[in-house]
Amino acid sequence: PTATPTARVVNNVLHREIDGMPMIQIAAATFLMGSPPGEFLTVPDELPQHEIALSSYFIDKFEVSVAQYATFLNAIGGYERACDGVDCASPRELAGESSYLVLQDFGDGTGQYTAVTGFANYPINHVSWYGANTYCQYVGGRLPTEAEWEYAARGSDGRIYPWGNNSPTPNLAVFQSENYDNLKPVDALPDGASPFGVFGMAGSMWEWVNDWYGENYYQNSPRQNPQGPDEGLTRVVRGGAWPFNIGSDRLRTANRNAIEPTFRSSSVGFRCARDG
Repeated sequence: PTATPTARVVNNVLHREIDGMPMIQIAAATFLMGSPPGEFLTVPDELPQHEIALSSYFIDKFEVSVAQYATFLNAIGGYERACDGVDCASPRELAGESSYLVLQDFGDGTGQYTAVTGFANYPINHVSWYGANTYCQYVGGRLPTEAEWEYAARGSDGRIYPWGNNSPTPNLAVFQSENYDNLKPVDALPDGASPFGVFGMAGSMWEWVNDWYGENYYQNSPRQNPQGPDEGLTRVVRGGAWPFNIGSDRLRTANRNAIEPTFRSSSVGFRCARDG
């Protein structure tokens, strides 16, 4: 089945009725994407810093939650090869599995998915790029481009982190944690929000974006609404993530990472966007 997305916009916030997600409208703007040479922690694929012009768009205020994704899986009839022929996600299917958050009700054989108790409003993980992309299409949107994601995280003042230039602390982001239980609900940590009021753009989950990854893409990126390379082997993820072995440098708004699009991990989730 396919959804019939409806939404209403109030005070520059679009309320996506199919899954309850508020989306924040980001006005058309220009900004400097990437990092300046010589800035602390800059790595080569963030260079050169370059001016980008974006059309207006909407982006999810929060990361997509476990409950929202479970509802989607139930609507499409499961996860196996259901997202462009690829597994959408890795739900828990056996008692005792510990790191998955979407739970199949294997007790009655109905194959219905629900959030593990206590985690309904936590960010979904173990979602492939295809699982993220298909969800966003289902709710009437798309994955954000890498440029849209970065601008929503940093605004136009060149800040290093979504909240500013101060180093990450536990009241701003979930990072360098020992286990998933240390995560927070998607609407937690308001002090760590971006200048547009977007939550969770540093730490918590790496977030899939639409673009293929190109290490040298910034050297020849178009100025207007860049879409990334035409092809590639890996897709971009942004924002850093919760595990202890991911350094706080990964939480910087300009930092880039890349993962094979079929890969599913306890530290990878997503949010959606749409034209606006």
